Amino acid sequence: MVLPLLLMTLAAAPAPGVAVRMPVQPEESGPERAAPHFEWTQDWDEYDDEERRDDDEDERRPHVLLSAWGGEALAGAGAGRSSSFFAGEAAWAFDTLDLGLQYAGYRSLRDATREWTPVVLTRVTQRFRTRRGFDAAFSLGLGAGRPGGWVGWFQVALGVRFPIGPLFLGGELAFEQYDLLRLGGGVGVAF
Repeated sequence: MVLPLLLMTLAAAPAPGVAVRMPVQPEESGPERAAPHFEWTQDWDEYDDEERRDDDEDERRPHVLLSAWGGEALAGAGAGRSSSFFAGEAAWAFDTLDLGLQYAGYRSLRDATREWTPVVLTRVTQRFRTRRGFDAAFSLGLGAGRPGGWVGWFQVALGVRFPIGPLFLGGELAFEQYDLLRLGGGVGVAF
């Protein structure tokens, strides 16, 4: 009777703060078997403090991200000529997901009828906190650009962000419309 109960107890992980203790049974005792004894070991005051601290961090977590980006866009996925770019982005940050709007200007794109090509993208960025304290990011962007007339524009990017208080430094490698490979660096603020 005790053995199946003991095996079930060992197979199931006890809840945090609960200890399961099996009393030691003397050999000469009769057919009565001792039942397992459950003890609460959690310090509830400590638990409440941790929960309050987590709630305070949620309230203080920044939700607005403003960033400026710059770098090079290499045509032909790096085999063609390069174009410089500058971009600004405003994003709303959730726990690990950012929804943003980015406006960028690309200088001297191939087949462009103007010197600066404007591009507007709606971006979704999934952030992953690393053990080293920085964020790795994967972004998808859809929008429109105007090298001559308006055309659809896409972007797939991998990036990294290093938080420095309310500021962050970032780097990004993106593949975009027109077979562009974009290498960029940025600075931003979160509030």
